[in-house]
Amino acid sequence: MTAHPTATLDGDAFAQALVAGIRHLFQRRDHINRINVFPVPDGDTGTNMAFTFKSLLEAVERRKQWRLPDLLGALGEAALDGARGNSGAIMAQYFQGFREAVGDRPALDVRGLAAACTRGAEQAWSAMSEPVAGTLPTVLEDHARALNAVAGRHSQGVRDALAAGLEGARASLANTPNQLAVLRQAGVVDAGGQGFVDLLEGIDHYLRTGAVDVLDTSWQQEAIDDAADPHEGLEVGDHQFCTECVIEGRDLDRAAIMARLKTLDQSSLVVAGSDRRVRVHVHVNNPAELFLACEDFGEITQQKADDMRWQHGLMDQKGQVAVVTDSGADLPAAEVERLGIHVVPVRLSFGDREYLDGVSLDISQFHEMLKSADEAPRTSQPPAKDFRRVFELLGTHGYEVLYIGLSQALSGTFQAGQSAADRTTEADVLILDSLSASSGQGLLAMVAAELSAAGRSREQVAAAIERLVPQTRVMAMPDELDSAVRGGRVKAWVGKLARGLRVTPILTAKAGRLVLDGVHFGRGVDPAKFARRILKAMDPDTTYRVLIAHVDNAEGARELRRLVLGGHGRVHSCHLAEAGPALGVHLGIGGLIVGFLPDPQTLDEGPGGAA
Repeated sequence: MTAHPTATLDGDAFAQALVAGIRHLFQRRDHINRINVFPVPDGDTGTNMAFTFKSLLEAVERRKQWRLPDLLGALGEAALDGARGNSGAIMAQYFQGFREAVGDRPALDVRGLAAACTRGAEQAWSAMSEPVAGTLPTVLEDHARALNAVAGRHSQGVRDALAAGLEGARASLANTPNQLAVLRQAGVVDAGGQGFVDLLEGIDHYLRTGAVDVLDTSWQQEAIDDAADPHEGLEVGDHQFCTECVIEGRDLDRAAIMARLKTLDQSSLVVAGSDRRVRVHVHVNNPAELFLACEDFGEITQQKADDMRWQHGLMDQKGQVAVVTDSGADLPAAEVERLGIHVVPVRLSFGDREYLDGVSLDISQFHEMLKSADEAPRTSQPPAKDFRRVFELLGTHGYEVLYIGLSQALSGTFQAGQSAADRTTEADVLILDSLSASSGQGLLAMVAAELSAAGRSREQVAAAIERLVPQTRVMAMPDELDSAVRGGRVKAWVGKLARGLRVTPILTAKAGRLVLDGVHFGRGVDPAKFARRILKAMDPDTTYRVLIAHVDNAEGARELRRLVLGGHGRVHSCHLAEAGPALGVHLGIGGLIVGFLPDPQTLDEGPGGAA
């Protein structure tokens, strides 16, 4: 390659330069981890920055040609989606500011670049609840200051200006120990600032020589072993959980969100994003309290709470085990995409027409048809060939396959998966009966995908799921009983008795079947009464993962989540999802389903376990 022309940077040139910088950053992950002592000496800043910029790299590679505004828009969204840790959230806000300053310009000259970097640095500072000099935003600011110093010189091209900016960033980085005592005592520079300088060095090398580092993704596998690195066992401060979530809505106010979250018992708070999407990163002891506060501002679409003492955080890269489930598992769409879960659709018949759940019939269409259909829709299992196509495709790409299926006591779907596994020659398939449905099955699939991404072998993943199956609870409350009676999930006499006594049954999964678990007086869904029943079934000393699904009742689901989070202080995550046809046709419009299981981090350590 040859050096790129550098009078200005258009979309393609910016993309190529950024790719070069990211590749160099990947090479420096280990060094950045080793010098990570602030705000928490957990040795993961290099990994977090690598994963954050991996999402940007993937966004750039989606197209061969870019308009600059389109590229920066894609980078801003990718940074919010892929941000990991404190440094990742700060960089996400940096790119938000950068994009704002560029606007619709087709290319950047030196002045435009300096203005964008200045705005990015200002936004990076604003993302932190307690800005600290001598950290990443300081280096971002000094880099922008160096660019502004040369912006008025008409003889300066972008390449030379960036070289001057790099020198300013290097000098700023070298000065960070003089600004932050913990760095001085450890004899290191700021890890986040080091990552930014490494990114700039990769860009500078490319602009001068045209050379780009070989793409090295070995760090993704090495990141699996972070729990065993020299930083394990170090103090992680006063707060146990590194917690993150994404809030989506309209006219979101970052300052208001920041002010609200600062009232919590927390540290390392960073709030990044736009008026439509905001990512929160914070260290807390009570993740449920954090999620509850965030929900006041909009819809939570991503969430996680990593135990910093457990040191087995989620990895966004895919492992060697491909997790397959069927659409009987009511999974949040964002989690399916994030974890790379493969979903085989169940089939649904309305009259003489057959649909594939989520493929030829989406959730909103299903709800409308359920409301207006003259006859009850019918669900049917996917044929074995549907599973076989998925299994063989994964096998030919080198994956071992783990299928977690809808309870075979409820449906023939599991048997179809078993038949496909037996006949598949291109893949090694292991199947597990979830003994569950809907939210319970979905939670098991999510945990399996997380363990796979964290590098567990298929046998280890399967052993952990088998331990969780009997501890997984599913409870459902219909808003009306006609659908459940027509579908055979509730006996006709139970429906008649419930209508006569004006009570609503609560159903639960037991030995893989849905059975009556009690009633509440009054007709229809009542989130408050349902929440009390759920909380009574939860051990107050156990940390739970929760998934709430609903049949066209988002308001009721949100109210139920609020009550569960408010009533139980140890909730790792509480996702919402729309219930698909597998259970939705039987539960009817308005129904609520909740699944919950102990967080795998609380399982006893043992061979093949999750710990």
